[in-house]
Amino acid sequence: MANVTLIEEENFDGQPAWRMTGPDGSTALIAARGATLLSWQPAKGIELIDGYRDSAELAAQDGKRSLVMVPWFGRIAGGAYSFGSHHLSADVDPDLGLHGGKAGRLEFVREGAGDALLLRGVLEPSSGYPWRLEISVVFSLEGGASGLEHLSVSISALNASQEDAPVSIGWHPYLKMPGLDGISNLSLTIPARGKILSDPQLIPLPGDAAIAGINAPARMDYLGHQKIDRTYTDLVPSEDGVVVSHLTDPASGREILLTQEPSEAPGLHVYTGEFLARDQRKSIALEPCSAMSDAFNRADSASAIRLEPGQERALTLTLSYKR
Repeated sequence: MANVTLIEEENFDGQPAWRMTGPDGSTALIAARGATLLSWQPAKGIELIDGYRDSAELAAQDGKRSLVMVPWFGRIAGGAYSFGSHHLSADVDPDLGLHGGKAGRLEFVREGAGDALLLRGVLEPSSGYPWRLEISVVFSLEGGASGLEHLSVSISALNASQEDAPVSIGWHPYLKMPGLDGISNLSLTIPARGKILSDPQLIPLPGDAAIAGINAPARMDYLGHQKIDRTYTDLVPSEDGVVVSHLTDPASGREILLTQEPSEAPGLHVYTGEFLARDQRKSIALEPCSAMSDAFNRADSASAIRLEPGQERALTLTLSYKR
C-alpha cells in the first residue's frame, strides 16, 4: 500500500471534495463542484495552484480558476451561435454569455476506486445547449525521474444525444511559483509558431486574419509588467510527440512544465490575471484548449467542434514541477 495514492473525502468549507495524497507526500484537493482543482502541492508546503479559498469563491467562479471548460472554450461572440437546425442566444439562456461553458456548475461524483480520482458529471440539455454530454475528469499524482513531480488531468466529453453536437474542451489553471509574490520575475516559453489575433472582447478576428505567424518558440524571458490574454497555436511537438511549455524562475531554477497532446489541444491560452477580483498578477493562467474562442461561430472550426452521437472528445495534460 505504500506505493498507492490515498484518496479521501474532505469537507471544503461545507462543500464536498477529495484529498489525494501520493506515496511521496504530494497532495491535491479537488472540489465536487465543477471537478475544480483547488490545490496541488508536489511537496509539503509548496503550493502551485492559485485556487479558490472558500465556498463563496468557488460558487462565484471569479477568474474561472481551474475551470473545466465544457462544452465550449473561451467566449461565444454576442452569446449567440447556430449549429445544425438550432439557433441559440443569450436571450433564451444567459449562460451563453459565460466564459468557458457550463461544466463549472455541475456537481461531479466519484466512480471506481484505485489511485486515480475519476469524477463524472452529466450536462443535461438546456435552452442554450440542447444536447446531453457525459463528462469525465480524471486526476492522478505521479513521481518521476530527475526530481519531477506530476499531476495529470484528463477531461473527456461523450455526446449522449441523438444528433451531432458542438463540443470544445479547455482547462483553466492558475499557476504560481513557490517563493515569489507574483509573476513579474518569471520567464515563459511556449513552443508555438502562431498566435490568435482578437478584438477587444477577445473574440478572434474573422477567417485567416485570426492567425499570425511568430518565431518559434514564443519566449518571454522576463514577464515584468507584460499584460497577456492570448491564445498561441501551431504548436511544435518535441521528439516525444508532445508539446511542453515552461514557466521558470531563473533565479532559483524552479520550473513548472505543462505538457499537452497537440492532436487534442492545438492551442494554449495565456492570461496574466490583471482583472481578477483578488491577487491580480500573483499567478498566471495556462489554458490548453481543443479549439479557439468562439469556435461555435467559425466555419474554419466546424470539423474541430462537431461530435457525433456516441463519440467522445478528450483533452489530457500534465503539470510537472522541477525543484
